[in-house]
Amino acid sequence: MKNVYKIFTLFVVFLLANNTLFAQSGQELVDICGMVANQNGEATYLKDFQIKLEASKAGEEQQSDRYSLLLSKNTIYRFSICNSRDFPGEAILQLFDNNRLLGTNYMVATGNSYPTFDFRCTQTSVYHVFVNFREGKQGMSVVLLSFVERF
Repeated sequence: MKNVYKIFTLFVVFLLANNTLFAQSGQELVDICGMVANQNGEATYLKDFQIKLEASKAGEEQQSDRYSLLLSKNTIYRFSICNSRDFPGEAILQLFDNNRLLGTNYMVATGNSYPTFDFRCTQTSVYHVFVNFREGKQGMSVVLLSFVERF
């Protein structure tokens, strides 16, 4: 009977260890996002942001991460967003200058999210990237900033 308990315990430990082996890491998401950003061979990796947020509680403001970037004028940048399959949240990225929304991967009117969007920068300035998860769900994602071209 003791052997049955030992075998069962080993089986449970194996299942738990096996489950964690298949979880997506931040680096795996960066690699996947790099492939998404550079589908046509036209984008060059610049920077990545790894985001992991807990679910927002009912009645509380949604959690978000904020990053500031210095972007150069006459340059096209690509923002790519990749979500972990291990979490229910779907990332929403918003790009602002002072208080004006300049770009997003989520269209409120249609409810659609897109894996990438290009930003045509016409003024060298500090821009702010806000990332949260749709409906305040728990999530993990990577945002990749890539250089596309100068114009």
